[in-house]
Amino acid sequence: MDIRLFATDLDGTLLGSDGAVSRRNFTTMRRACTDGCFVVPTTGRSFFEMPRALRTSRGCYTHCICSDGAAIYDYKGDILWKSVFPSDAVRHILEVLRSYDVLLELYVDGVPYARADLLNKSAYRHYRIEPEYDAVMDETRHGVVDPAAFAEQHIDNVELMNVFFADEGERTEAFARLAHGGIAELTTSMQSNLEILQPGINKGSALTKLCKMLGVRREQTLAVGDSRNDLSMFRAVGVGLAVSGACNALKEKATAVICSNDAHTFAYAYSHYKPQNRTDLKTEGTTWTKQRRLARSIF
Repeated sequence: MDIRLFATDLDGTLLGSDGAVSRRNFTTMRRACTDGCFVVPTTGRSFFEMPRALRTSRGCYTHCICSDGAAIYDYKGDILWKSVFPSDAVRHILEVLRSYDVLLELYVDGVPYARADLLNKSAYRHYRIEPEYDAVMDETRHGVVDPAAFAEQHIDNVELMNVFFADEGERTEAFARLAHGGIAELTTSMQSNLEILQPGINKGSALTKLCKMLGVRREQTLAVGDSRNDLSMFRAVGVGLAVSGACNALKEKATAVICSNDAHTFAYAYSHYKPQNRTDLKTEGTTWTKQRRLARSIF
């Protein structure tokens, strides 16, 4: 199998239970890049939510897809492409959410913004956010006094909305209301959240866009994931690998179920699917350094 592009989700997949990328995964990602493959972290997180050790590391990834497919970056952190909500869609979604007890996050220019007085552990428990995610919330969220007013100020630049619900019944009701009319695409990745995406914009659509620009065929792509927001990515690739702790919906669509996120998932995937002839990969002129220049000129 001739896999040239390796995409990986972060939370619950590339990141271990400690929230970090293991040394073995880092080493293997660098090896894959050196071998001429494309390595693409693909996440619901915004760019600046990615672990700093990963985001600033050179040579371990070639591109990254963030905000559930709303933005594509190169290895230097330069944005290559992004998509934002129409202003009327943002206003409609905020009006619907006004009926519920939520912690609303607005993703603008790769940064998540939320109500400042809700960025604390007491609020995290109220909104059923898993404790292991507390540090990420504390380190990456930027507080604002009034999210609705903030949204109006940045009405033409909202990439994604992530919403945590205190009550599961309210989350189910909001899902049903927002699913009508084609104003948004909805998915989840945590026990209490609802990820509100632009219609047609998701991890899979962004990966397809990037592959087209890089000249990589679908059958040459592989993705590793664990949550429902990885389903679109699995539909876009030739090989989909679900980690052992993945949701059942993803396991049902997977080519194979592999190790847990604490057992170095990227290293596992690369050891089983790395290109057999790495010399050809480079001499064909498809090394990531050359293709990155091509992608930048097209975007």
